[in-house]
Amino acid sequence: MNYNQIGILLGIIAIAFFGFTVKKVNNPYLKGLWNSALLVFTIYAAILIYIEVHWQFISEYASKYDINGNGFVDLNEYSDEAIDAMNRKTYGSTVRGYAPLTMAAFSSIIGFAYLMSDWFVTRLKNKEQN
Repeated sequence: MNYNQIGILLGIIAIAFFGFTVKKVNNPYLKGLWNSALLVFTIYAAILIYIEVHWQFISEYASKYDINGNGFVDLNEYSDEAIDAMNRKTYGSTVRGYAPLTMAAFSSIIGFAYLMSDWFVTRLKNKEQN
C-alpha cells in the first residue's frame, strides 16, 4: 500500500467520522469547524482518488509497449510512442509521490478559507439577532 492509497483511506475514514457526527454539534462555531473539516477531507480524498485512477491509466498505457512483459521497454521495443509513454509514467510517479502532501496543503488552505468565511457569517448573524 503506497502513501496515495493510505491518504485515500484516511480521507474516507475522516469523511465518515465528520459526516456522521456533524448533526450532533450544536455550537455554530464548532459546526463551522466540522463542516470545514468535512470539506478538507472530501477535497483531499477526491483529488487523491483522481490521481490514483489517472496513474492506473498511465501505467496501463505504458505497459502496452512492453511486448515481452519484463517490465521494461528494451532496445528492440523502442519507438517514439514507447519513449513518450515511459516518460509519462516516470513523470507521473514523481507527481504521485508528492500528491498526498501537496493535496493536504491545498485542501487545508481551501478549508481554512471556508472556516474563516463561515465564522464571519456566523458572527454577523449573531450580531443581527442581538
